[in-house]
Parts: sequence; C-alpha cells; structure tokens
Amino acid sequence: MKKTFKFLVISLAVVVISAFAGCSARAAISADDFQKQAKSAGFTVAEQNSDNSGATKSFAATKSKSDTQIIYYTFSSDSGSQSWYSTVKSGLTGSGKTVVDSDSYNKYSLTNGEIYYLLVRMDNTGILCKTTVSNKSEADNFINSIKY
Repeated sequence: MKKTFKFLVISLAVVVISAFAGCSARAAISADDFQKQAKSAGFTVAEQNSDNSGATKSFAATKSKSDTQIIYYTFSSDSGSQSWYSTVKSGLTGSGKTVVDSDSYNKYSLTNGEIYYLLVRMDNTGILCKTTVSNKSEADNFINSIKY
C-alpha cells in the first residue's frame, strides 16, 4: 500500500512538472508571422532597406493616426541580435528599465520625455518600438500579443 501511494505521488509530481515546464518557454516569431500579426493589428508593414543594424531582414510597422512605429529585425545568429540589442540599448538615453536580461531573451523599456521605447530581443530576432508615452499601451499590447 505504501509503495503504491509513493508511486502515485511521484507519478503525479512528474505529470505536474511536465505540464508546467513549457509554460515559460518563448519562441521567436518569423518575419512572415510578424507581418501577419502587425497587419491584423491594424499596422501597415513595409520592408526596410539595409541599415547598419547587421540584420538580414527588417520590417517597419506603422499605423495611421498613431505615433507608434515597430521595427522587426532578423539576424543570421543569436550573437548578431545580442550585439544589435546592446548597441541600441546603449544609444538610448533617458529613464530606462531592464525588464529581463538572459542569454536568449532581453527586454528593456525607456521613457525619454514624451517618447517611449521598448526594445526586445529573442534568439536571432529583435524588435524596437518607438511611440509617445500616451500610446505606450499600443506598443506594449502588440509585443504581448506576439508573446515577446
């Protein structure tokens, strides 16, 4: 009886741990999925010309009658996106807050007067949101909707 009870408790613990193990896992969104999600949220999406970011692909999402601009970057490697994240973060001035800082995921928000920035990096992708403080929730909501 005791052996059966221990087996049941251990089995239950394994099931519970296995069920919750994937809850915090995040997956980077592809360029195509970014475009689809942004368009469905009412943004106009345009491919960006190459810049100094080192990205292999870049898309800008803007919304008419809104100051919100969301730029999505894909890099050839995680180290490329990490380098981009560090460069952009160090170039922003104002009252900033690191939300998360890990090997595969970084999130940083900053307010500079009336301008709000949200910088997110996941795996080999990066997103930079720029908007007014009054439209902060629009940028935050979009980033949450794509699970960044």
